[in-house]
Amino acid sequence: MSYSYLWPATLPQSPQKGYTESNGVLLLRTPMDSGPAKQRYRGKKPSVMQVTFIMSTTQLAQLETFVLTTIKGIVRFGFPHPRTAQIVEVRILSQSEGVLYNTTYLAPGYYSVAMQLEILP
Repeated sequence: MSYSYLWPATLPQSPQKGYTESNGVLLLRTPMDSGPAKQRYRGKKPSVMQVTFIMSTTQLAQLETFVLTTIKGIVRFGFPHPRTAQIVEVRILSQSEGVLYNTTYLAPGYYSVAMQLEILP
């Protein structure tokens, strides 16, 4: 693994119930004049996890520092996979033009933070 940073221990270590994960492979698909298309395996495609965390105001500030200052929004880091409980190499996927995560106010001092993580093969 080639990551230099780990998901901070002060942040939630597992997402809220209902996270999603997409898996796949890279294929080369060639249509034929007759019969089914041919497919060729090109390699493993990165998996994508959509995760949501409940964070306090302090944790949200720590997340902002980690994302914007430490990893500058693009650097790979180790993250505890919620299903396998192993540390996997991930990076944050931009959800739209430069948006790395969305924050929703829940109650005084608590926020819901949603982001997409790309699990690198």
